[in-house]
Amino acid sequence: MKRFVRNIILFVPLALLFVALALMALGGTGLLRNVNYHRGMWDHTLSRTAEADTCQGVDVLFIGSSHAYRTFDPRILASRGLRMFNLGSSNQSPLQTRMLLQLYLDAMAPRLLVVEVHPDMVENDGVEAAVHLGNNMRPSLPMARMVVATCNAKAVLSMCYSAFRNSVDPLPQDAVDEENVYVDGGYVEYRSGTYRPEPHAPHTIDFRREQLDALRDCVEMARRRGIACLLVEVPGTQALMDSYSNHDEFAARMQALGDYRFLRPEGLCDTLHFYDDDHLNQQGVELYLPLLCDSVIIPKISAL
Repeated sequence: MKRFVRNIILFVPLALLFVALALMALGGTGLLRNVNYHRGMWDHTLSRTAEADTCQGVDVLFIGSSHAYRTFDPRILASRGLRMFNLGSSNQSPLQTRMLLQLYLDAMAPRLLVVEVHPDMVENDGVEAAVHLGNNMRPSLPMARMVVATCNAKAVLSMCYSAFRNSVDPLPQDAVDEENVYVDGGYVEYRSGTYRPEPHAPHTIDFRREQLDALRDCVEMARRRGIACLLVEVPGTQALMDSYSNHDEFAARMQALGDYRFLRPEGLCDTLHFYDDDHLNQQGVELYLPLLCDSVIIPKISAL
């Protein structure tokens, strides 16, 4: 028995060393199924986090998934005298939102935090977003905790390889993309087409406990710092919204967590104001965001 225990003790460090060497040698080649590594993409995470690292003292901080970085345009708030930053990222679930707030909330010190919430994100496992942010950010303790919280081998191994590469290699610039144009303040303007509606099968929103808990933590982080907080759901196409069988339950759960707002401007049209079933095009942004600013954000800030 002693010999067996001794062999195990000797084997574990060797096994860990082998895994580490395999990750360093093969992680970026695509040969390891559970390791993904892609830096510099159309959602401009590299540009956004590089700017975020130097950003301090904003009026409004927006955070959330692609619905955030494709909807909350700093130019529209600037026209109303408000300085904002957008910390959205692709498929960002509350697990990633919490991590980003741990890294940036104190430095940005917003008067108002706007957390974008969406049915897809509360039922998302967060793995894809964990891998993506791990690929495109420097390693940190909040990042490690977030990745471990996904309980997913791909997220963990991808983060380990990313931590190695991003520590020894300079992070590149995002690729130039004529359709996805980065706007200072974290926004990405999409410059293509409109949406042709398609039928949607009925869908029941599934609520993940870990995502609801993380969202609750985000609201509490703002409360402890005396920062006002809004939970905002960006409208999707009417066809998509009609497909949710329990959207009323989603709205009730969000309202139980904080000040939840869901606005749909009059005249919002699926074929004119969206480029897919749940993302506004620039014309849609310019219809929706002024309404949110004038009826919710500015009154909220004025009341502080």
